[in-house]
Amino acid sequence: MAMALRAFVLWLAAYIVFRMLFPFAVLGVRLADLTVGQFLMAMLQVLSAAAAAAYLLLKGLRHPPLADRDRVWCERWSAIGFGVWALLIGSVLLGLLERKGIVLPWVRWVAIGVLSLLY
Repeated sequence: MAMALRAFVLWLAAYIVFRMLFPFAVLGVRLADLTVGQFLMAMLQVLSAAAAAAYLLLKGLRHPPLADRDRVWCERWSAIGFGVWALLIGSVLLGLLERKGIVLPWVRWVAIGVLSLLY
């Protein structure tokens, strides 16, 4: 279970890093409109985004040696994975409940209760 949660967290981190580093604004610009500096900066951003995402994806796919996977390691990655899942589910539920007109202070108290049970 800890290995699956570790892979999920690292893949999610790779997605976030790629989305933050990749120059999406430059995709709509013609190449002839870019200066040399802008073009080189865009290439650097593309390469760094690809390298960082590839590193995190490969780290998520490779399993660490069995000697390094002790109980503390498994508990740490399980806590991180379940915490990430709780934040994702909580943010989705908060958005859904907000549309239906449910009072948000009560939702926050419920979310605090759920997170306190996880940790």
